[in-house]
Amino acid sequence: EVNHVIINLGVASRAVVVKTSFLCLTGVFLGSIAGMLLRHISPLPPDVIMIIAFPGEILMRMLKMLILPLVVSSLVTGLAGLDAKSSGRLGTRAMVYYMSTTVIAAVLGVILVLLIHPGNPKLRANLGLGKKNDEVSSVDAFFDLIRNLFPENLVQACFQQVRYS
Repeated sequence: EVNHVIINLGVASRAVVVKTSFLCLTGVFLGSIAGMLLRHISPLPPDVIMIIAFPGEILMRMLKMLILPLVVSSLVTGLAGLDAKSSGRLGTRAMVYYMSTTVIAAVLGVILVLLIHPGNPKLRANLGLGKKNDEVSSVDAFFDLIRNLFPENLVQACFQQVRYS
């Protein structure tokens, strides 16, 4: 009887995987079709673009919110299963990897600053003043409320203070 229950759970989990995969692929397909169709429509108003982009923005904020806890918990779980000698070697490798990627990022940043010259007033003068939009629509204010429900960084959200005047 116990084996029968395990087999049924296996079949149920396969059905869930198949259904989830189907829904995911269908969403990707429909999103691609919608994107191709919307590209051929004359320029969309900014409000429509904001409404279309909103679900994706919320998804990205939720994914960013989950990254830090998942990485930390997986590292702690992985290191808890190792002995002291292995974790020492692993810690050394992780530190070397971290330091080398930091140095590469710093060098790349300096190279890009020298090539692009961000903040160069000569380049900014060629762009013009641009358009400043101080008006906030009610839809944008409502979306901002929902955006603030999903912070990108949980640690920052715990310590951040906001004052409204």
